[in-house]
Amino acid sequence: MNNKSVLYVVKSTVAKEHEEDFNRWYHKKHIPELVEASGCISARRFKVMDAGDQFTYMAVYEYKDKETFMKYQGSEKRKELISDYLENYDDVSELQFSSWEQIFP
Repeated sequence: MNNKSVLYVVKSTVAKEHEEDFNRWYHKKHIPELVEASGCISARRFKVMDAGDQFTYMAVYEYKDKETFMKYQGSEKRKELISDYLENYDDVSELQFSSWEQIFP
């Protein structure tokens, strides 16, 4: 059994004139729906502090193990959440995804 957690990191940037709406949607709609549907055990969001990254925001979702994460990745709910994002912000934002499997301890 794999008891190593997985972090799913989503970086984003959005056109300045859409930031307020984007953040409201992300905090009040997207994160609660994702947490409820995905089996993730925590979700946090950050804003860049310096110019060392091209993205303004980073969301970090933690999953208890790879199996839980992979189940969500193949789910219909994930497809729905992505469609919702694309309908609202595809033309005014940019995303980058990465997945990280715990290796220590």
